[in-house]
Amino acid sequence: MVFTFYFVLSWMMMGLLIFNRQENRGTRKEILFLVLLTCIINTHTYLGLFETFKWMKTTTTPKLYLAFLLFRSVFSPLFVSYLIMYINNSTLRKQFLLLSLYCLIILGIDKVNLSSELYTFKKWNHFFTVIYYLLYLFFAMYAFNWFKGLQEQEVKCEDDVGRT
Repeated sequence: MVFTFYFVLSWMMMGLLIFNRQENRGTRKEILFLVLLTCIINTHTYLGLFETFKWMKTTTTPKLYLAFLLFRSVFSPLFVSYLIMYINNSTLRKQFLLLSLYCLIILGIDKVNLSSELYTFKKWNHFFTVIYYLLYLFFAMYAFNWFKGLQEQEVKCEDDVGRT
């Protein structure tokens, strides 16, 4: 059940990122950079922090573990990427509303994960989850804005002797 839930949500988020081509939502390079960055950050955080320090214990049931992998490696990066694309082109009031909605969605998804026993908390709680995902969002937004600010350098056409 939870595997199907995350599969459908991931499919929907992928469709939103690919086919929602509104003005100023980012180029394909920017979207690709953002999705790969968020995937790398989230996967390594789960492996580095939660597995090393044993703050959360993931399930050992194969079907539930696949659902956890879909959540961690596909749904979360796509969701955060889409939210960053949407927040970047919004007014301040709308950004605040989107952040509030983001926190509520994260809490709801965390409740779904706990009730379906994808993982259990050891030295962790819902407050830490919201803080983690807010830091994750802000870091990815900063990196995305940095990436958007990069300009492709122009190449001068000069021959071998330096004449133009």
